[in-house]
Amino acid sequence: MAEQLPIPDFGSLAEIYPSQPAVLREATRWNDLVDKFKEHYGHAPSYVIRAPGRVNILGEHIDYSLFPVLPAAIEQDIILALTPTDEPTSSEAEWHVDFISPAQGGGWENYVKVATAECLEEFFKLGKSPSASAGKTPKGMKLLVSGTVPPGAGLSSSAAFVVGSVITFLVANGLTDGISKGDVVAMAMASEHRMGLRTGGMDQAASALCLSNTLLHLSFFPSLSPVPLPLPKSVGIVITNSLAPHDLTDTAPEQYNLRVVESLVAARLLLHAWGLSDHPRVKGKVEMWAPGESPVAVYEKALKDLESVLGKGGRAQKGWTTEEMIAESGMSKDEFTETYLHHFLEVRATHFHLYLRAKHALEESLRVARFSQLCNDISPDPLKPASIPEDDPRLKELGQLLIDSHTSCKDQYDCTHKQTDALKDLCLASGALGARQTGGGWGGAVISLVPISEAESFLNRVKKQYGPYQGLSDAKLDEAAFVTLPGSGAGVYVVNGDGDVRQSAA
Repeated sequence: MAEQLPIPDFGSLAEIYPSQPAVLREATRWNDLVDKFKEHYGHAPSYVIRAPGRVNILGEHIDYSLFPVLPAAIEQDIILALTPTDEPTSSEAEWHVDFISPAQGGGWENYVKVATAECLEEFFKLGKSPSASAGKTPKGMKLLVSGTVPPGAGLSSSAAFVVGSVITFLVANGLTDGISKGDVVAMAMASEHRMGLRTGGMDQAASALCLSNTLLHLSFFPSLSPVPLPLPKSVGIVITNSLAPHDLTDTAPEQYNLRVVESLVAARLLLHAWGLSDHPRVKGKVEMWAPGESPVAVYEKALKDLESVLGKGGRAQKGWTTEEMIAESGMSKDEFTETYLHHFLEVRATHFHLYLRAKHALEESLRVARFSQLCNDISPDPLKPASIPEDDPRLKELGQLLIDSHTSCKDQYDCTHKQTDALKDLCLASGALGARQTGGGWGGAVISLVPISEAESFLNRVKKQYGPYQGLSDAKLDEAAFVTLPGSGAGVYVVNGDGDVRQSAA
């Protein structure tokens, strides 16, 4: 299982990037980072740690409800050049490692800070790994960072930064032995929670666990379970940034975190109506309550009960007040508040739209199941994606699932943006098989599935016609809109003595 594997060491860029053009492009960038490190610190870095961004193909806003999702790592990434030092400071943005706290409104260094704080807590303060760190002082780090994951595009630049930063701390302190990819995911999730965002684990898992040229069918119950899923070779992935403002942290109480609470309370009320609310794990996933049935059967059963349980009294449209939720939960006011509100996540709302959020989660889970079935039917070997004719109706069905997902995100989860709605429509008009907003929502990027032979011409049409792209420099336009392949997950590159980055294995 991928989550049990150790953090990989890369010997060349060909082991990291899925195509020769990507290797050639990234070699220039990596060598430039090493050269700038030499200029700043007077010597080459010892390591370069690399963590990719991710795109979620399907399964939006359901990972924190423990439903499976379909992310893929992308070629775009964060790379951190590192040399450990005995001085307990970190540079280029300098701070003392004993006093780590993210600054309000700070920049990228905050992601390094929260990851460092989590690792300090894990290895140096609570003594959870005494054999690795007992009696030691944490190392300082000389760092220089380069990133190509567009910030605010819904491609998880934050998760890439945090995953990369966790691995950087581990490498700097000689703590990688015995640490699995799954351990990295857990520490990265805890790190982002320190910033007040209750992520479900998909972003961190995709950055750490993905394999080149495959999607990841990622399940969370009963434990993290990543399985490669072959995307047909006949399909290309195009990502187009809407350039709409996108900041999940600042708006979390009214948007992202509120959706988490609405989803969990919806599950609580549904399970209580089924007479299952006394189970000690009632806050978990609906699927666990019918272990003898297939997931699809459970999702369909829950959908049939939504109207009578969560939509009664007109609440499907107007939503639920806090008092109404407590009355139907089978919990006391204090217990409910402690479990779902004040002591869980900060949220601000007068009405909670439980019916719509649950309907989206269940229908989206059915879409994930169907997408996975189609991909496996097309390519029985998960590590060998097959190519089929571009007019095969199964490709059109894959695209329609993306279209339906966007509609649900817009109408039932209320998490799209007028610019992503417009860009999705433009992508479909330009020839995409399917398109939808991807990422945390309320802005960000649109992902399109496109016949592979038409990917570049499709991209050029969108670049020419999308209003916010007009006037951008070539470099900014290439950052905003690009074709990508599913890439590999995070790992460590050991820099050789002369500092040259190897493009391929010797």
